[in-house]
Amino acid sequence: MIDWTLFAAFVAFAFTSAFTPGPNNFMLMSSGALFGFRKTTPHIMGVAFGFNLVMLAALLGMGVVIETFPWLLTFVKVAGAAWLAWLGVKFFKAALAHKQKTTSSTNDKPEQKQRSRPFRFYEAVLFQWVNPKGLIMALAAAGAYVGISDDFKLRTLLICGTFLMMGVTSASTWAVAGSALNRLMSHGRSAVVLNIIMGLLLFATAAMILMAHTEPTTVTI
Repeated sequence: MIDWTLFAAFVAFAFTSAFTPGPNNFMLMSSGALFGFRKTTPHIMGVAFGFNLVMLAALLGMGVVIETFPWLLTFVKVAGAAWLAWLGVKFFKAALAHKQKTTSSTNDKPEQKQRSRPFRFYEAVLFQWVNPKGLIMALAAAGAYVGISDDFKLRTLLICGTFLMMGVTSASTWAVAGSALNRLMSHGRSAVVLNIIMGLLLFATAAMILMAHTEPTTVTI
């Protein structure tokens, strides 16, 4: 049996949570602007699939595990922040390469290879495990909407299925918004600016992860 009133409230929560600005959406928009929608597709699918793995873990009791072994969350946060900072450095290097390429184009010097690249599928999946917004969303939904159905399998299907649809739609929308600027902003000085913005977003996200304080037992919506 399904509590349709509670499920409707959950759908509204999922929609709002998925479409509001956050680390995933900002990076998807930047990736769409820098690399185009097609090359950002693995990033989109990785976000949707990865978050649903986190959501499933939350439904299966991830909050209890984190509460029992709090050092696990600290380890994941530090490792994730370090990884994102490393990716940020790569984008700054790409910005420098683009700048040198632009300056040297009139001197007939060999073009430098672009060092930045879009997120791979597995990188987007792994990022969901250190994304503060995603973790809070998953833990909140797992606790607040347990009454959607007494049947665990049905409840899991409804929650994960809804988040999957919302996630793909939201990620695609933000990537399309970025890719609309791709032709105008992916070359010359514009590419330098976009690489710097992407690097700064990654550094800001890494800092956000390190400063985030997630308490599984106190998350509310």
